[in-house]
Amino acid sequence: MNALDMPPLPPGTLIAGDVVEAVLGAGGFGIVYQVRGPEGRRSALKMVPVERGEDRAWREALIGSRLSLQHPNLARVLGVGSWPAEDPRFVYLKQELVDGVTLDVWAREHAVDTHQVVDRVLEVARALAVVHEAKVVHRDVKEANILVRRSDGQAMLVDFGVGYYAGAPTLTEGLFPPGTLLYRSPEAWRFGRENKDVPGAHYRAGVGDDLYALGVVFYRLLMGRDPFLLGERAGVDMEAVLNQAPLPPHLVNPRVPLGVEAVFHMAGISVPLAPESVFHMVRCTQQLSHGQLCLGRRGEYTEYNRFSGMLQ
Repeated sequence: MNALDMPPLPPGTLIAGDVVEAVLGAGGFGIVYQVRGPEGRRSALKMVPVERGEDRAWREALIGSRLSLQHPNLARVLGVGSWPAEDPRFVYLKQELVDGVTLDVWAREHAVDTHQVVDRVLEVARALAVVHEAKVVHRDVKEANILVRRSDGQAMLVDFGVGYYAGAPTLTEGLFPPGTLLYRSPEAWRFGRENKDVPGAHYRAGVGDDLYALGVVFYRLLMGRDPFLLGERAGVDMEAVLNQAPLPPHLVNPRVPLGVEAVFHMAGISVPLAPESVFHMVRCTQQLSHGQLCLGRRGEYTEYNRFSGMLQ
């Protein structure tokens, strides 16, 4: 049964000392509630029915324990358990409550410029650097899983519900892991094409898949459109992703500074960003957008410097 088919828990329900106040959202695996603790502190509580995804919920909890640090661009996991204590029907995941809106809503509600977009994407790149250092892959980086905090405007990467860490068991069957088609990397599409008839073949998403997805987010925020047109039956055009480059940014949105496009071209890549270049490219674009020199990966000055005037 889909979690959306289940009636939400009523306000006032007591779960491990926290009182349910409201529903924050729902998805295929669970419902997220706003709860208040005994000291009045509010948190987010994700409730996953055991028959729907107990293993997945515990995996998300383990991922949270790997990321149990204070980072401005990651929501902390505060606790995990089963509820009710006797004959549990749910696995719960208690997280830091983020007061904010999704990245796409933020972009629509504000007259955002290139500088603001670059800043938000860089914040997500920083979060991914920490995630990947912990040997974790998010596997569903997209605007809906990035919140912009109201208090300071910082972007926060959330929802590791389909995340993976090294050594974790495979929970899904088929060629591809969970995720969103629009953000699927060329490597994944290529694997699928080459292994579609191979019994038991399964693509293992890695760091590059997260970073490619962030490149798609970057492109969509800058251009206001998807990097590739829809293919047959309104799906992603696999051949376009594998063999074509998206339209150059300045042709899609003349307000995007040429310096941003120059950063991509100087690296010999197209947008969405290549996996090995995303953090450096976003960082370099940020430096240029603020009128600073762009430093190379090892601190030396690079050819990007001569493009700094294009952002003025």
